[in-house]
Order: sequence, then structure tokens, then C-alpha cells
Amino acid sequence: MPELERCMIRHRALEMILVIYHAEELKRSVVETVDTQKRWKLSRSDDEATEPAPEVPERKRVQRAFDWLVKEGVLTADERREMVKLIGRRNSIAHHLDQVTADLNPDSWVRDHLAFMPDRQQYDYEALDRLKAMRRLLEQRKIAKHYVGVISMRGLFFEATERVLRDDLKRLDRRIRKLVHKRIDAIAAVNSELSLEGSELVGIFDPRWPDNRHHSGCLTPRGVEICYRLFDMGKSAMAVAHIMEFSLVAARAREKQWRELGGNNRVVKNLQDIPLVRKRLRYEDMR
Repeated sequence: MPELERCMIRHRALEMILVIYHAEELKRSVVETVDTQKRWKLSRSDDEATEPAPEVPERKRVQRAFDWLVKEGVLTADERREMVKLIGRRNSIAHHLDQVTADLNPDSWVRDHLAFMPDRQQYDYEALDRLKAMRRLLEQRKIAKHYVGVISMRGLFFEATERVLRDDLKRLDRRIRKLVHKRIDAIAAVNSELSLEGSELVGIFDPRWPDNRHHSGCLTPRGVEICYRLFDMGKSAMAVAHIMEFSLVAARAREKQWRELGGNNRVVKNLQDIPLVRKRLRYEDMR
């Protein structure tokens, strides 16, 4: 796998840890804020016979807590929707880890298959910053409304871990930026090599002509010679892989064979003298 994709996967994995942590902390803060405020109001009530509220499932607790905060004017309806969406990112990562990283797969078949999954879970690069912003917003609104504060040790427990993760993310971010610039330059260099204008590799000698491949995908003798002609023209292995439509590994293997034959000093065969390979007619070719 190329270094750029490796770094992006590591960056995304580290960031997902922080997304999961801050999403869970936001959900806890919402529930704890409401529960604490209700207990405080209950303690100041003159009605001592009031019974404590019955236990409810976690999902309903979160929903009721958001309802209460909106009703009390702590959050707006839009802010509630944003927080609920961000908390849901935790479940997206936990339950669909394959989908949020699939776009970094170097296999072109996998990336092409993603086009048929319009509803797949996609990675949200802004989720972490928005989660932190929503946590700060909730704390500010609690202070503005004079809500009872809650002291928790969870932030101290995770502080060292988060600091290390942030440092690693910064280093990876700098590395990714450099690799992206290199990738852009490499793409530009390859694009400049893809043209075959002015060469003899046109028509039936085009590198993509069907007679250059067996049904298995391997090159025919004519296909091998055309591949060598591309190296004679000074094409790089990456450019040959794109022109011949095979893997970079195969292109490098052919380049090694070309060098062993003498490179530009090898004996060049006449393309018209290379006989075509008879291919068996296959049923799938007739459909």
C-alpha cells in the first residue's frame, strides 16, 4: 500500500478514537446535566413525599434529557439535532468501521464498488472539531443558566492519552500534506507520459488492442513487444501500467525483463512479423 494511504489510515484511526471519546462524553454530559439539575430542584422542593423517577433505558434517558434542555431554553432545536447527529457518529464508527475506511483501499475494484453503496457510512473529517465545539457550547449554556456543575475525573483520566493522540495527529497531518504534494507532482508526470501521439502504436498496434491479451489477461507475444516499445520510448513503469491497463507490479516485472534483454539496445522485433495468437471462442464472448 502506498505511504500516503498508510498515513491517512493511521490518521483516521487515531482521530476516530477521539471522536468516540468526545461523542460519549457529550452524551454523558447531556444526561448528567439534566439529572443533576432535577435532583437539585427536588432537594429544594417542599414536597418530601415525592418519589424518585423510575429507571428508563439509556436511549430514552438521552432523548428525554435533550427534550428537557430544549424545553428549558438551554439548547435550540437545531443545536439538539446537531448534537444527536454527532453522537450518532460514534455508532457509525463502531458498527461500520469497514465502510468509513473503504475509500482508502488501494484496490480499484473496492473503490468502484462504493459507487453502488450510496447509503454507506462515510468518514466525517469535521466531526471531531464539531464535537468539541458542542461540548464547549453546552458548558457555556449551563453557566449562563446557572446550572449545578458536575465534577468528573474522566477528563483527567484521558488527558495524557488525548495529548499523545493529538501530537501524533499533527505529525501525520504534516506528513500527509507533503505526500499529497508529491502525489500531485507524480500524477502530473504520469499524465505527461500517457500520450502516444506520433508513435506507431496506433490502430491494431494500440496497447489496448484485444489481440495483445490472452483471455487470462496475460500478454501475447505481440503484447509483450508493444510493452517493450513503450519502455523504448522512455515511458516509466507507472505510465506503462496505465497505458497497458495492468498492475504496477506487472509493469515493473516487464521493465526488468526489458532491461535484461538489453534495454534500448535490445533486438527490436517487427510488430507485423509477430503472428497473432489464436484464441478459443468462449461462450461469454458470444453473449
